[in-house]
This record gives sequence, structure tokens and C-alpha cells, in this order.
Amino acid sequence: MGLTVKERKSAIVLFAELLQPYGIPPTPLHDVLREAAKRAGWTPPYTKARPRQQAAARGRTIQREQDLALRRVLVSFIFKKLQRWHRANPASLGTAQAIIGRLDDLPFARRPPMTVRTIQEDIRFMRKNGNFGI
Repeated sequence: MGLTVKERKSAIVLFAELLQPYGIPPTPLHDVLREAAKRAGWTPPYTKARPRQQAAARGRTIQREQDLALRRVLVSFIFKKLQRWHRANPASLGTAQAIIGRLDDLPFARRPPMTVRTIQEDIRFMRKNGNFGI
């Protein structure tokens, strides 16, 4: 005996409603459904986890933006100090490696993530937008 699609959807909606936490005491049916759902692998939603995860995501976003700004300022400064042949080929591997080598010599409390690709993209972005006099 199978259920139609409509009956299956209405049953899912009914049971999902019963699993939601409410301010009223649960009935024995709620307890049975919760226990069955837990045995099937369902974990109840925790109210404290979501704000903590959102705060952590905001912190990572802020940190990523600060790293980007610091790296671009440093790349711009070091790019202007490079030899003429490096400045003539801003998207080259050698230019990016020369910049990374000079950035490695600087003391950082926490070094922003830098790869050849990110350095090249920073130079490309600054040249395209006319920022930093590059």
C-alpha cells in the first residue's frame, strides 16, 4: 500500500511540525517522533549554535577583507620599488615571486595569505582600477 505524492507531502509537513520545539510541553506523540527521528540520524537544532556560527563567519569575512587591504597596500609599495624589468612585466611569475620574497622578509604578527596567483591578481586589479598609482 503506497501513498500518493500529495499524501506523502502532507504527512511530512505534519511530522516536521511535530518535531519543532515549542513553548508547550510535548505530548507522548512528540516524544515518540523525536526518539524515532534521533534513531534515524536527525539531530535537533540548537539555538546557541547558529548565532555563534554567524559571528564566526562575520569574523572570517572581516579578517579576509583586512588581509586583502593590507596585502594590496604592501604589493603596491613593493611593486614600485622593484627593478624596471619587473615593473615592465607586472603579471609575470618572476615579478610575483620577487614581491613574495620581499614580503617574506617583513615581520608580521599574522601574515596575510599570499600566493603567486593572489599577488598577480592584486597587481592586475590595481592596474585595471588605476589604484595606488600602478
